[in-house]
Order: sequence, then structure tokens, then C-alpha cells
Amino acid sequence: MVQFQTDRPAPELPRGEARAGFVREVTRWPCLGARPSMLRGRGLELPEPDDWRAAWTCLYGHVDEDMCERPAFLDLESTGLGHGSGTVAFVVGLATPIAGGWQIEQWLLSQLSAEAAMLADLADRLRALAGPLVTFNGASFDLPLLRGRLRRCGLGTDVLAGTHLDLLPVARRLWRGRGPDCRLTTLERTQLGVWREGDIAGRAIPEVFWAALREPNNPGARQAVRRVAGHNLVDVLTMPALAGVMARTLVAPADPDLERRAADHRNVIGRRLRKALAQDRVAGARAAGPGAPADSVVAARTGQDVPTRRVAHLGP
Repeated sequence: MVQFQTDRPAPELPRGEARAGFVREVTRWPCLGARPSMLRGRGLELPEPDDWRAAWTCLYGHVDEDMCERPAFLDLESTGLGHGSGTVAFVVGLATPIAGGWQIEQWLLSQLSAEAAMLADLADRLRALAGPLVTFNGASFDLPLLRGRLRRCGLGTDVLAGTHLDLLPVARRLWRGRGPDCRLTTLERTQLGVWREGDIAGRAIPEVFWAALREPNNPGARQAVRRVAGHNLVDVLTMPALAGVMARTLVAPADPDLERRAADHRNVIGRRLRKALAQDRVAGARAAGPGAPADSVVAARTGQDVPTRRVAHLGP
């Protein structure tokens, strides 16, 4: 199981739920002080519920009280970097806020024949949360891959059709050119003050699942899967910590350059909301028919009335 290092009482150890061909593990983390043993540096600071609601307003620009309180920070590890039919998501992690901390859930696939069962269990969990998805580069990779795998397994993709915030475009608006790059591991060092030791290289992850299938009793293959699970755990823990730093930077920029970048982000949100309003008016006109009076077609609406799905994927 994953080991922990913390300046505070250790979080609960993972509880594994063995299913046919996959395992679901649950870990609980405090908001302050704890970090996985793979991370060095200071303890992570994960947003409290009130902090998260304020962060959501800064990052997304639209607040639905019932929706924004149940975010699911999602990250997956796969057998490839593309979206082809041979690419399988064999580790999926979710981080969600709970009373007194955050809950990390991980699904680990051990048999290819259980992929549909694992994805169905993941989809049920996302429906139960009924909140927005938050990813890092998920608009380009994680969500398209999951949609393809769900369809291939004969499952619906409705759980991925709602509100989605990709943190990578926000990170680029704030910090592009102010550091080496905007990769998650780089921002962990520059913005969170932590760095990874003993992490598995990203290029080595795709082969891990196939090696474990070929030699399921090989201790080295099993250990490699655990390292991938540890890598995924760090990803889903540092994403909400980074989202908190982003929100604080947007509220109180530290220098004129960051002030300009924060204004650019607010402009992006404004453009998306205006586009959503225009799309909604067009849809209303089509539904009302060609003979409907203009004042009955275009109702006055505010940014709070914009359907959340229409302002998803806040990208460049």
C-alpha cells in the first residue's frame, strides 16, 4: 500500500475493495500538513470547503452552490499517450472534499476483461458526486480517452458531459514564461514548494500494465503498478493544492505582470459567458419557431443563468 509522511497525524491507510479484475482504494487526507512519502518539501495545503467555493469563483467565473461544492479532481494513467483503441486507462484517481479533509479514490485495473466493470463503477461514483470535473490537461487527454473507453465498453458518456475546468490553460495564463514550463511537476516545485523523489518516469508508465498482465505473480511487476498508483495519488493531491494557489494569485497578484495576467483570465471568462449567452439565445429562437415574437424569444438573462455545461473547458 502507499506509504505516507506527514507533520500531522497520518491519514487513514487505503481501504481496498477487491472486485473481479480491479481494486478500488480509498484514502482520506487532512487539508493541512500531510504529503505522500514521494514528495519532499513542505506539507500540502488543500482547500477547505469555504476556500474551495471562493477558488471556484476565481477559476471558473460561474458559481452554482449545489454544484461547485462537489468537485472531482480526476487524473488517469494509461497504456499510451494517444486516444487509440489500444490505449487503456488502468489507474484512475479522484480527489473530492469531505468533512475535515479530502478523500482520494483510486481504481486499479488488474485484468483487461474487467475494464467495463471498473469504468461502470467509476461512472456510478461520478454520477453520485454530480459536481464539476477538474483536471490538468484533461480536455486534451484524460476526458477524450475516457469517453472513448466508455463507448468501447458500451457505457454512456453522460458523466463526462457536464461542467469541466482544465487547470492547465489557467496555469499557462498565470505562469507561462515565468518558469521553465507549466508541467504539473514543475508547478509543484515552483508554486507548492514540493518535489518528487522515487517517482516513476512518465515514459515508463504505459508498459507497466502489459508487463503486469504477462507476469501477474512477478513481484517487480506488482511493485511497478504500486509505483504508478503512487504517482497518480500525488497528481490528484497536488491538483487541488495548485488550484488554491491559482485562486490566491488571481485575487492578490504579487506584481504588475501577474495583475495583467489575472485580468486576462477574467477577460477569458467574460468572453466565454457572452458566447454562452449568444448560443442560448440562438437555441431559444430555434425552439420558439420562426413566427414567435422577438421579446418572447430573447429573454433577459444574467451570467448566473448560463447553463453550466455551456461554459465548460475554459481554455485558451
